[in-house]
Amino acid sequence: MNVIKILFFIGSIIPSVIFSQNPTSIPVSHPIYVYLERMEALGHAENLLDGVRPYSRGKVAEVLIELDKKRDLLTPIDREKLDEFLLDFRYETRPEEKYYLTPENQNWYSILGSVSNAKSDIARFFKRNQPEEENHVVLWEKGGNSFYMNYEQGLDYEKRSDDVNRSASWQTYQFRGTINSNFGYQFNVSLQGLRGNNDEYIKAHPILKGSWSQQRENDPRYADRTGGELAWHTDYIDFHFAQQEVEWGHGESGKLILSNNPEPYPYLSLEKEWGWGKFISLHGKLQSFPQDTLADDYLVYPDKWLAAHRLEFTIWKKVTFGMNENFIYGNRYADWAYVIPFNFYRAVQHKLRDRDNATISLDLEYLVYSGIKIYGTVFLDEFKQSKLGTDWYGNKQAFQGGFYWVDLLGLYNSSLRFEYTSIMPWVYTHKYEINSYTTDYNSLGHWSGPNSEVYYAHLAKAWTKRLNTGVKFRQWKKGYNYDNENIGGDILIGHGALLGDQTEALETRKFLEGKLTTEKRYQLYFEYELWNDFYISGRYNRIDLKVEDNQDYLNEIFFSVKLQY
Repeated sequence: MNVIKILFFIGSIIPSVIFSQNPTSIPVSHPIYVYLERMEALGHAENLLDGVRPYSRGKVAEVLIELDKKRDLLTPIDREKLDEFLLDFRYETRPEEKYYLTPENQNWYSILGSVSNAKSDIARFFKRNQPEEENHVVLWEKGGNSFYMNYEQGLDYEKRSDDVNRSASWQTYQFRGTINSNFGYQFNVSLQGLRGNNDEYIKAHPILKGSWSQQRENDPRYADRTGGELAWHTDYIDFHFAQQEVEWGHGESGKLILSNNPEPYPYLSLEKEWGWGKFISLHGKLQSFPQDTLADDYLVYPDKWLAAHRLEFTIWKKVTFGMNENFIYGNRYADWAYVIPFNFYRAVQHKLRDRDNATISLDLEYLVYSGIKIYGTVFLDEFKQSKLGTDWYGNKQAFQGGFYWVDLLGLYNSSLRFEYTSIMPWVYTHKYEINSYTTDYNSLGHWSGPNSEVYYAHLAKAWTKRLNTGVKFRQWKKGYNYDNENIGGDILIGHGALLGDQTEALETRKFLEGKLTTEKRYQLYFEYELWNDFYISGRYNRIDLKVEDNQDYLNEIFFSVKLQY
């Protein structure tokens, strides 16, 4: 308890300024995003401006308050979920209310506070109360100041029909809070351990994100991750200094502009949101690759940066446009011209002698009528107006389109989604390797990379607040480079690079040329909240895999348990 009191004391002596809402971000994996997208499609959440994630807790609180006024329009399951979220965001929606377990004579509560607290919390855990606020290991609230500590423990197991298997366990410690309401902070640390009988299968586990891990002989593979955020809200603009997952654009099967595919990278951002529009500017520090080695074998990693800004606005409450510039540059310190939020990066790049990877993208979302929305993204990596419509290699574009239909054919709390994505050869690449659209060798945008195509369908149904089931289908095609010819199939290899005995770079492109891999994946899944914040999930995958002329058929089963407290 002395440790807890010290933490509270430190928070109380930090200088404070009075503001009005909580700017702390919500992780992009939080279930609130699925719920709010459904509410948007039904027309209940207007001007959501959902082209950028994460949202702030303050923004979500405002939307939940408006939804509460329309609760009579919601289905019973949607109302139950709304009541649950209103409690989870109680501090933002009803700050005058104390956490219901906090004693009258104090402003904190913890399961670790006493034996009595531990016994009552364990008993309450198995009661499945509905609704109930999310669990906290430690909670402290005093006016506009707050502190929360949470813990997550998870375990999963996966087995494939070719006798390979893998399992992962992880534990995450999360801390967040506010100082005078409008200055928020959070940080977390996560430890992962992975086991199995095939190291390539283990390293491909999504929890690793293709990033750093280590393994000693005959030991499990270990990894760790940390992140955090300092967020400041003012009446004029919001500031964020963070290392967390970021997503720009639309799409469930993958996002073309910025996605949560790579390891989170640190960034500074400022944003301003008003009733019908939003502007955000972001400058991030990316992980490059070792370019040189000093005399003592010290690896030198050159600086690499992401400069991005986006304007998003709504027309007639049904149509939302997004305009983006995302530039990658490296081998130098942060360039001040890219740090200025409102600079037109295309012009900046010209003045800087055209050294950088310049991309422009446009996205659109249209609410056709209640229950149906369509969306699309055009990503322009490089183009010449005179060459449009030809097979010139420099036509480096990607396209994504989809629709989202909720409560289809009158079946409440169901949804159907379909998406198509095509990414032309050499998209995301650059003539200078340092400027590829990557961090730590992984794509900042769509996971599929250049010279690829994805069809995706997802049918889902919520049977109760606690039980969700669904069916997914994904067909993925990708053309990899030939051993002796660069055809634009590797995100790390630019157009000018020659492979094997290749003597000159190609001047034309052919979509899905190369060593073609085709994967058809059929999935059945369920997710069930057995007790409050204790989840079990399972899925079955049927995988039809064809690599050039070699055909393989695989079955895969997956099971997971997760506790959040």
